[in-house]
Amino acid sequence: MSILVERSLFKIGGGFAVTLPKAWVRHNNLKPGDKVEVIANREVTIRPRGERKHKFILDK
Repeated sequence: MSILVERSLFKIGGGFAVTLPKAWVRHNNLKPGDKVEVIANREVTIRPRGERKHKFILDK
């Protein structure tokens, strides 16, 4: 899944915040309070943290 959107920064306390695209949040089965990993180099990468919440059915 590839999404390109523009977002504004919000100042919250001593830091900054940005909102995530709703489609990306839904695609990753995230909900408020879930953790994400933020990898910051020259660019910022945000990815779901921990195990994916997808269910798989294995045929025997």
